Amino acid sequence: MMDRPDNATVSVVIPTLNAMAYLPALLPALRSQKPSPPLEILIVDSRSTDGTREVVTQAGGEVRLLDVARFSHGGTRNLGIRNARGSIVVFLSQDAIPRDDTWLAQLVAPFQNPQVAASFSRQVPRPGANPMEQFFLATHFPENPVVYRRRADGQPPAFQRDVFFSNVSSAARREVILRHPFDDTLIMSEDQQFARDILLAGHAVVYASSSVVLHSHNYTFLTAFQRYFDSAYSLTQIFKGHGISSSARMGTSYLRRECAMMLRHHPLLLPRYAAYVLAKTLGTILGHFADRLPRRWARALSLHPSYWTTGSA
Repeated sequence: MMDRPDNATVSVVIPTLNAMAYLPALLPALRSQKPSPPLEILIVDSRSTDGTREVVTQAGGEVRLLDVARFSHGGTRNLGIRNARGSIVVFLSQDAIPRDDTWLAQLVAPFQNPQVAASFSRQVPRPGANPMEQFFLATHFPENPVVYRRRADGQPPAFQRDVFFSNVSSAARREVILRHPFDDTLIMSEDQQFARDILLAGHAVVYASSSVVLHSHNYTFLTAFQRYFDSAYSLTQIFKGHGISSSARMGTSYLRRECAMMLRHHPLLLPRYAAYVLAKTLGTILGHFADRLPRRWARALSLHPSYWTTGSA
């Protein structure tokens, strides 16, 4: 068996935009990781105006600031990869906080196996997360680990059934991701595209559930609509067999379980829940037809309107 990877071989890449609300907790959490902190922390900033850049510059040491002129989920991370010195690159969202000082060690532990090219963490909700967000995270990020491999029948992987990945907190071998970079033309879901590509190349992906970050969102109705619009559109680009019937099957199965939970534990929230489900459903349906809509409509419906003007989120 290979030696356990050491944190000192790890570069952490964090895309940021006005991250001042999170940096006071995030940077100390990264520096306190055991058995050692990461080799470096690369902050890839998209022209923050709230003091993020000044805090990063003053942090010194292993913390470096990289500028990105135009943000895209894939392109920003590719920039971090090209500048990273570690053999393993960890990707972390600015609002994802490691739950403890073993988060990093647990995330890179699967790389003891040479077949493993990437891993991702469990996400648990922050205090105050609404019941829908709590259920979402418990469903998609359970306590048990999972290993994803290429399908034995040679067919392309299907989203969620055969492949799932999240760049909220993830890690990848730098040499592998340089060969299979993130697609910087995608509006989002670059993490699913990367996982698809490396599975097809014969690598394994590990859901490292013992590596945990605090991360959740209480979406408004509008934001939920926009996010599901973008997500459905991106998945149709990545998984060519992912049509509206695929989303309907996944959504119906999930909705039955979620609705049962709401009826049992949160009946007073049912009116709000119904509106929330309607927003997500409408966003998903329209997202499947996004490339047929007038561009001005897509801009209005999207969480990333600039994408529909420039081709980059």
